Amino acid sequence: MIPNSDDLRQLEHMMRECDYYVRNLWPDFNSHPNAERIIVCLLKANEALRQIQRGNMETVEKYWRD
Repeated sequence: MIPNSDDLRQLEHMMRECDYYVRNLWPDFNSHPNAERIIVCLLKANEALRQIQRGNMETVEKYWRD
């Protein structure tokens, strides 16, 4: 099943909002381990989403299957 591009775009915007909220709550997120983990996870998820949007599922499965 190929994901709907509108759904993928909406997911991208939601992740961007999450990133924005975390950075607003903890402007110095590098000194807060859990906040930093959230940012790192969002960055990885955003990269995986970009690969999905490009139709590159092989890369997604190789690097982010866990």
